[in-house]
Formats: sequence, C-alpha cells, structure tokens
Amino acid sequence: MEQETLFTASKWDILKILASGNKSPIQLAKLSNTSVANISQQLRLLEMAGLVQSKRISNRDKGQPRLLYSLAGNHSFLIATSQDFVEKKFHKLSLYNKIILKIWFLDNPELHYYLEKAFWHVEDHLQKIDAILYNMNNTEDIGLVLVSNDSKLKKELKKLSIKNPEGVSKTVFFDIKSKLEIQKQPDSVTSGLYALYDPSNMIVPGKEEVEVKIKDKN
Repeated sequence: MEQETLFTASKWDILKILASGNKSPIQLAKLSNTSVANISQQLRLLEMAGLVQSKRISNRDKGQPRLLYSLAGNHSFLIATSQDFVEKKFHKLSLYNKIILKIWFLDNPELHYYLEKAFWHVEDHLQKIDAILYNMNNTEDIGLVLVSNDSKLKKELKKLSIKNPEGVSKTVFFDIKSKLEIQKQPDSVTSGLYALYDPSNMIVPGKEEVEVKIKDKN
C-alpha cells in the first residue's frame, strides 16, 4: 500500500479519535458519522500497515464491545524538501523522536530551539518525570511544568538560561507539580498546557469532547 493512502481523510479521522484512547468499531463509526462496515474496512487497512492494533476482550454484558482498537506504537510519515535533500519516509519513532516532533509541531518556531535545549537538560531525569508540559500562557519567558512526585527535582531543576544561534537569550523556568495537583487544575488552566511528554495521557486535546460525543450518541 502506498504510504500516502494511509492518511486519507477517513483514516486520519480514525487515528485522531484513537489518540484519545481505545475505541470499538461502533464507537468509531458514531464519532465519524459513518457506517460500521466502512470503519471496519479502514481499520483492517490501518492494522495491516501496523498503525493500529486490535484486542479482543471477554465481555459478558449484552451489547458491549468485544473488540477494541488502539494506536500501535509511535510512527511518523516524514516529508523533507530542501535545496540538497528531498525525501519521504515512514519512520518508527523513539521516545526522543516523539518529544522533538511535539516541539516542532508548536506553531511558534522561534521557541523550538529553546525547548529542545530545555528537554536535553531534563532528559537525564526522565525516569522521575510523569509528564513535561509547556505552559502556553507564559508569553515572556518559557515555562515548563514537570509532573513528578520527586521532591528533589525542585532543587535540581530551577531555571535555565539559553541563548539561540542569533544571540537571543530566554529563561526557562521549571515548575514541579504532582499528578494530583495537575488533576485538580481547572480546564481553563490545563487547556493552556501543551504536552511534550505525557505517556499516561493526562493532557489529551479533544479527549473530553470525544468522550462526551460517545455518551450523547449511546
């Protein structure tokens, strides 16, 4: 299968929905406003390509899903066009690749250099960190919320001054918070946090909206 055909509108909708968590074909059909037959066909193609995976569950309740689909690992379809390098590649992402791509997808490219350097600064502490969240509400300096229950991080990571190749300096501030503190934050605060690293999906754009749609349509 041509790589480009994996990212048609219908398949892309499925992948975006699965980013919020496991879903059954019936749930995907409702959220995509299409038939279960069409969803099943698209899921088969995505599963063959290794982008999604299915899990059969034992469920005795009548009418409950017996097959759930989820994203299969981390992948990226990269297209590069530059003066001396033009390529495209379907690439399996490492954790490091994924975090760097999340930085590159921020709309403000001027911040990319500083965030990359800041991540390298905290990379050695990653085993103690549950999430790295960029605070988009901070418009002057750069604020990174590190979700961790390790109290030592507050002493080890305070602030960091970074100068870009053009000589412009910015200060990165690290705000250490526990999982419970993040969970207690109102939506008005968490909506301004962009997840660079969030393996437990504490901050998932559109997750609540997807769940509400499912409840409304069931």
